[in-house]
Amino acid sequence: MRTIHILAVFLLSGLAAPWAIGCAVKQPPPAADALKEVLPSSTAVPAAWKTAGGGIAGNVASDWIRSFGDQQLEALVEEGLQNNLDLKAAATRIDVAVALVVQARSLLYPQLTAIGGAGAVGRDSTKDRSGLMGEVAWELDLWGRVRSESASAQAARQATEADLLYARQSLAATVATLWYQTIATERLRQTAEDASAVYEQLLGLVKTRNVVGQVGEQDIALANADLNRARYRERAFATSEQQIVRGLEVVVGRYPAAEIAVAPDLPPVPPPVPEGLPSDLLARRPDLVAAERRVASAFHLIQAAEAARLPSIALTAAGGRSTSELLRLANVGAGFWKVGFDFIAPIFTGGALRAQVDIATADQRAALALYGQTALRAFSEVETSLAGEQLLADQQRFLEAVLSQDVEALRLGRLRFDAGAEDLLHVLQLQARQLNTQFELIAVRNDRLGNRVALHLALGGGFALSPVP
Repeated sequence: MRTIHILAVFLLSGLAAPWAIGCAVKQPPPAADALKEVLPSSTAVPAAWKTAGGGIAGNVASDWIRSFGDQQLEALVEEGLQNNLDLKAAATRIDVAVALVVQARSLLYPQLTAIGGAGAVGRDSTKDRSGLMGEVAWELDLWGRVRSESASAQAARQATEADLLYARQSLAATVATLWYQTIATERLRQTAEDASAVYEQLLGLVKTRNVVGQVGEQDIALANADLNRARYRERAFATSEQQIVRGLEVVVGRYPAAEIAVAPDLPPVPPPVPEGLPSDLLARRPDLVAAERRVASAFHLIQAAEAARLPSIALTAAGGRSTSELLRLANVGAGFWKVGFDFIAPIFTGGALRAQVDIATADQRAALALYGQTALRAFSEVETSLAGEQLLADQQRFLEAVLSQDVEALRLGRLRFDAGAEDLLHVLQLQARQLNTQFELIAVRNDRLGNRVALHLALGGGFALSPVP
C-alpha cells in the first residue's frame, strides 16, 4: 500500500511539472500595430490631425458636460444615466461577460464531484445497497487551451465594459443635442411669431393703400401669403419642439408629456477643446477600445482551437464506500480508492478540429477589419468636427455682422419714417429682413453647440456625473 502511495505522488508531481512550464499564452499585438496591419499600405495615421486650428493640444477633458455651464443640462444627463432603460440593458451584459470569464477559468482548477445512492435489491431475500463516492479530476493545461479560452473571455469582458462606457457617452451626447435643439426650436418659434406680427402689419398697410388706389388686389394676396407663411412656420416650429421634447423625455426615462421647461436662450459655445493626437484616440475612445478587445478575444480563440488538436491529460482520484452485495461476496472491504490519469489524443476527426482553427482565424480577420473600419470612422468624425468648429464659427461671425447691419438699417429707416421721409411699408420690410437673419443665426448657434457635443464624443471625452453601474 505504501508503494502505491509513493507511485501516485510521483505520478502527480511528474505530470504537474510540464503543466507548470507548459506553453505560454501568446499576447495579441498592440492596438497601433493591429491597426497598421489591417489598413491599406497607402493609408497612414498621421502624427497630428490634418485639420488645424479647431482646438488646442493637450489632454482631452473628462466630465465635458460641465464645460457648457448648464445646470439644467447636467441634471437631464444625470437623470438619463440613472433611468435610461437601454443603458440598464447594456449594463446587464457586463454581468454575463463576467460569468463567462468565471466559466472559462473554472477548468484551470480541479473539478470535485460526489456520487451517492441508496436502495434495496431482492429476490429470495432483500439486501440493502448504498454507496457514496467522491471524485477529483484536474485537466493539465499543457498547451494553453484553457488559458487561451480564459484570456478570450477576459478580452470579451473588457470589450463589453468599453461598450457600456461608450453607451454612456453617447447617451450624454444625445441628451445635450436634444436639449439644445429644443431651445433653438423654441427661439425659432418665437422669431416666427414676431415675423407673423410684422407681416400682419404689412397686410394692414397694403389694405390701406388698396383703399386709396395705390396698390392692387395682387399685392393684398401676396401680403396675405407672406402672413400665412409666417404663421405656418410658427406652427411648424411648435410641432417640432413638442416632438423633440418628447424624444428627450423618453431618453431620460420620463413619460413623453412634453412638459420639460425650456431655457430662454442658447448658451455661448465653450472655449476650444483639447484635441490630443490621433494615436491617443486608440486608447481613449471606448468604441475603439471595444473593437480592439474583440480582436484580442478572437486572437486567443485561435490559440485555443490550435491547442484542442493536441493530446490532453487529466489527473484523477476517487474514493468512497459501498455496501454492494457483489463486494461482500468477493470478500472486498466497503471502502475503496483509486488514483491515475486520463489521456485523450485526437487521431482522426474528419477535419473538425482543423475547421475550428479556420473558423477562429476567419473570425479574427473579421474582427480586425471591423476594428480598422471603426478607427477610420472615428478619425473622420474628429476631423469633420474639428473642421466644423472653425467653419461654423465663421458663419456665426458673418451672420452677426449681417444682423448688426440689419439692425442699423432698421434704426435709420425708423428715423426717416419719423421724419416723414420714408413710408411704413419700407420700415416693415427692413424689420422682416432682420427677422430672417435672426432665423439663420439661431440655427447656426445650435449647429455650433451640436458640433461641439459631437467633437467631445468623437474625441472620447468622458464624464463622471454618476458612477458606472
